[in-house]
Amino acid sequence: MGLGADIVAVGTGDARYARAFIDDEQFPYLVLLDEDGEAADVASLKRGKAAALVGPKAMRSALSAYAKGHRQKLKLGRRPTQLGATFVIGPGDVVRYQHIDDHVGDHAPLEEIVGALSS
Repeated sequence: MGLGADIVAVGTGDARYARAFIDDEQFPYLVLLDEDGEAADVASLKRGKAAALVGPKAMRSALSAYAKGHRQKLKLGRRPTQLGATFVIGPGDVVRYQHIDDHVGDHAPLEEIVGALSS
């Protein structure tokens, strides 16, 4: 993209789970592990309820992702109900953008992330 940024993913599983994700998805970026949930706690990330993994919002998101060719393998991390987030940080320690996921299919819109990188 040429916007002077690095992409880093933080996984909730163990090293074996992260390696499988990297290999399966051919993920070309740095993946850090948050096995015990400390980073998620510091970022005040939510945890979903187990039932939410199969609720209407999750199912709509899953069907949409499936239609786009994405596949979820039956590999769950150590904290499968841990919801994610997207942050744009820096330069320095300034948080320029944050999106805290509200449910399993909730993800930051790419346009907003790129907008935060461009501003």
